[in-house]
Amino acid sequence: MLAERVLDSGAPHTVVDSTAAVELKLREVSADRTGGAGKGTVPRKHAAPIEVSVGAVRLHVADPWVIDLSQAGIRHVDGLLGADLFERYVVRIDPVQETLAILEPTTFRRSSGAAVPLTLGSGRLYVDMTLTVGGGISEVRRMRIDTGSGDAASDNLVRKSPERRKVVQGVGLGESFVDYSGVFESVRIGPYTIRRCWGPSNDHPAVGMELLRRFTMTFDVPRRTLYLRANRHLNDPVPAPPATP
Repeated sequence: MLAERVLDSGAPHTVVDSTAAVELKLREVSADRTGGAGKGTVPRKHAAPIEVSVGAVRLHVADPWVIDLSQAGIRHVDGLLGADLFERYVVRIDPVQETLAILEPTTFRRSSGAAVPLTLGSGRLYVDMTLTVGGGISEVRRMRIDTGSGDAASDNLVRKSPERRKVVQGVGLGESFVDYSGVFESVRIGPYTIRRCWGPSNDHPAVGMELLRRFTMTFDVPRRTLYLRANRHLNDPVPAPPATP
């Protein structure tokens, strides 16, 4: 079956949409609940192992998660390719060319670009970043890399920003809610600094595609390295979110 999936490093596991799972006749093994960007939890099923093909690459998924993605706030897709793909292969994303390369770690050689240390924990990828708000308040945060998010950087430090507003947050799995978004005077990742960066508060700090789209990214998770090569969008302004009425 041809299927359209989102490449979502923020998902700790590959997910099959519940409608696609019915069409594929996946065998249910167990059921429970899980959380997402929003508040609360949503139903989740565990299916028998499957093989997922991306071009010529095959990924064995020992424990496919089945979740109704129709309420996730994204256009309809048949599933999410999660962190398990990044764990198995070297993954290169070029947002400008809109290309994805999946490479064997055993034959991969060092990529061009700045090498940034990468951490893997509980099926999630992390990178240390320096966040600064007004008044010279600066903190180093371990940020979850979430290619499924449209945010730039999100962290509760933004509550201390002198320029902030209340906005709708938590669009994704779970219920949305209203909380503060504000301006980071700067966000630093590796050798690169993004200035005047709007971002939401977040109990679980994360970096999303509004910032990551400024780079060609090569994820070498087996060697715990992220390579970043800046593209023409590096200095694009980060847009402010619409204020909540």
